[in-house]
Amino acid sequence: MHVLSYEKKPDSQIAEIVVDGKISDEEMNAVMTAMQADLDRGGKLKLLEDIRSFQGMEPAAFFKDPRFGLSMMKGVSHVALVTDATWLRALAETFSFVSPAQIKVFERNRMDEARSWLAAAA
Repeated sequence: MHVLSYEKKPDSQIAEIVVDGKISDEEMNAVMTAMQADLDRGGKLKLLEDIRSFQGMEPAAFFKDPRFGLSMMKGVSHVALVTDATWLRALAETFSFVSPAQIKVFERNRMDEARSWLAAAA
C-alpha cells in the first residue's frame, strides 16, 4: 500500500493526493513527476489533499517538498485540504494568505463537500 498517492482522471482538472503515514523519497518523486506531467499539459489543476495520517517524511523528500510546492502552486487554482489534524488546518489557513491558490480546509467527514467545492470552483 502506498503512503502517498496521486491520481487524476484524463478528462478532469481535479487531482487527488492521499497521505497516510510517512512519505518516502521514492513516493515523493513519483507524485512530483505525475503532477508535473499534468501541469505541463496546460490549464490549472484543482487539488484535493486527503491527509489521513501524516507521520513525517524521509529527509530527502522533506528537502524536495518546499521548492516543489512553491513552483507547483503557480499551476494550481484551488486546494481542498481534508484533514482532522488541528496543526495542519492552522498551517493551511496561514499559508492561504500567501498562496496564489484558493485554499479551503474540510474535516474528514466532509469529503463530499470538499469534492463538490472543487467541482464548482471556477
